[in-house]
Amino acid sequence: MAAWVYDEGMAQGNRARQEDDYGVFELPPELEAGDLLLVLADGMGGEQAGARASALAVRSFVEAYDTVPVATIPERLEHTLAHVNERMALDVASDPHGLSGMGCTLLAVVLTEEGLYWLSVGDSPLWLWRRGRLHRLNQDHAYRSVLVQQVSHGEISAAEAACHPDRNALMSAVTGAELDLVDLPRQAYPLRDDDQILLASDGMLTLEETDIAAILRRASGKGQPIQQLLAAVADRQLAYQDNVTALWV
Repeated sequence: MAAWVYDEGMAQGNRARQEDDYGVFELPPELEAGDLLLVLADGMGGEQAGARASALAVRSFVEAYDTVPVATIPERLEHTLAHVNERMALDVASDPHGLSGMGCTLLAVVLTEEGLYWLSVGDSPLWLWRRGRLHRLNQDHAYRSVLVQQVSHGEISAAEAACHPDRNALMSAVTGAELDLVDLPRQAYPLRDDDQILLASDGMLTLEETDIAAILRRASGKGQPIQQLLAAVADRQLAYQDNVTALWV
């Protein structure tokens, strides 16, 4: 097993409740399914449904990942996601009125000797920091990704995109219904010495990527950066700051 070093943390922001959940798990070598599993979910649905959805997703993902009978890590991630989505459907069906609209984003990362695998549904970002630069690896399943394309094609202005009322609307989430978009590469993304991996809920997008990269640069070789990232988000003092959860390796 590689010598992975990791850090984790979360903040509630200015929300009435914490609707994120996460887990970091060292995998048994005999499973032959990776060294380290990181799972992050950002709930939606109002009242207690968002917190319930994210907790259910993380718990059921971890329970299923060890047990699905498949040959490869991408297949294992795919089958585990299907299990989580089925569990979500059953939970919503248990109280259709109270849990209507319940769901969550889901980001799962597996670190192995050959590199990085991930599965992503929703808008929780996965970044690679390499040699001072930050690169987003996973797809953004929020409507802002469509707006970015429209800006690049000259269909709307950057100012119009920035204030579009639906820019943060999710185009895919784990709700128990058919999954519209799933980001699941079939090959490992190769890693290099000193690479840093950051998973986060979308509350981290309060910071610009250049700000995040600068914090990771300062932390390089000196320790774990999560509290610095959370403090930087808090320093922005946004009136409606979302929950923020971050996992770093």
